[in-house]
Amino acid sequence: MKRRLIISAVLAGVLILLCCAGGTAAALLGGLNGDPNDPRLNLAACGAGTTINLDRLPTLSELSPAEMRNAAMIVQEGQRLAIPPRAWVIAMGTALQESNLHNLANSNVPRSLGIPHEGVGRDHDSVGLFQQRPLPPDGAGGWGTVDELMTPATSARKFYEKLRGIPGWEKMRLTEAAQRVQVSAFPEAYQKWEPLAAAIVDSLTGGAARAPGAADPAALGCAPGGVITAGGWTTPVSDQVGSRFGPRDSSFHYGVDLSSPYRTPIRAAAAGIVMTAECNAHSGTGPMSCDVDGGIWVSGCGWYVEIKHADNVATRYCHMIQRPPVRVGQLVSAGEVIGLSGSSGNSSGPHLHFEVHLGGDMSNSGAVDPVPYMAAKGAPLKDVR
Repeated sequence: MKRRLIISAVLAGVLILLCCAGGTAAALLGGLNGDPNDPRLNLAACGAGTTINLDRLPTLSELSPAEMRNAAMIVQEGQRLAIPPRAWVIAMGTALQESNLHNLANSNVPRSLGIPHEGVGRDHDSVGLFQQRPLPPDGAGGWGTVDELMTPATSARKFYEKLRGIPGWEKMRLTEAAQRVQVSAFPEAYQKWEPLAAAIVDSLTGGAARAPGAADPAALGCAPGGVITAGGWTTPVSDQVGSRFGPRDSSFHYGVDLSSPYRTPIRAAAAGIVMTAECNAHSGTGPMSCDVDGGIWVSGCGWYVEIKHADNVATRYCHMIQRPPVRVGQLVSAGEVIGLSGSSGNSSGPHLHFEVHLGGDMSNSGAVDPVPYMAAKGAPLKDVR
């Protein structure tokens, strides 16, 4: 929980500084996490220069040097296997959940083998960063020998090899892919680690979590619009920002309007759970239909969807043309179609009104500018200034 709060606070600082300080953001934010070279500050970095030197690792306030070294070996092995960067984020999130990036032994290892370790786990006889179970005496059913599984690079290789054998893993939610590999008793537990896992991969690789998730690791670059990043984010539509976040006439605009024609597919910006899928159009005389165009005299989002993501982040998608095809409580993947653009509710023409909220606060107080937020995730909105 402490780590999740730290990264939320850092990201909130990113947004405030980018919105208000322009070119000074990088210099100021360096003081927040202790590393002015943190690639989260360089929105142009998307995996350039990915060679990892274990003797000169970057720092993140969320990780100790030993944890960062273990994380680096996980990414190194993914690079060596030439598996796409989405796998590095999945592996990182898995190791965060299983061991907090500690190379754990079980209660028998120190006595019987004397293998160096960073703590003793509590999951039966499982060991290592991924808490994999060693081969039993009969040699059947385990991941490998204790020596192998206590070697970070080897345990990571075994994780990647099993992941690579799962059809469609690149498009799965992190927790679904991790669960297919690990077969945990808590299948949803991995998803909460995706933001920190992406931040770690970015720090080690010059921003590879902002590169296309299925890209060739040898040729990384920023994800184009509509492509899902290794960190699990994508643009909801590929259309241009028509109205920005901030003061507008005598009011305040708590999102951005993306100039999407009627019936443009709207995609979930990241994996999450649907919190709202309803019509909330009103006029002075009461509720209105959302199956017709609204107008400036109408209040409300019309047909709209809200999705809760990891790290208590939520997104809102307004003015859909018809009832959205998703339901409350449904789990959705990044890039999954959640509705079609329209002009229902308080709208003067077809477009998507898109909002980002932090801290689980869906009120106006929790809204932040989606433009710098999505840029930091590697899924920049088309904002022509």
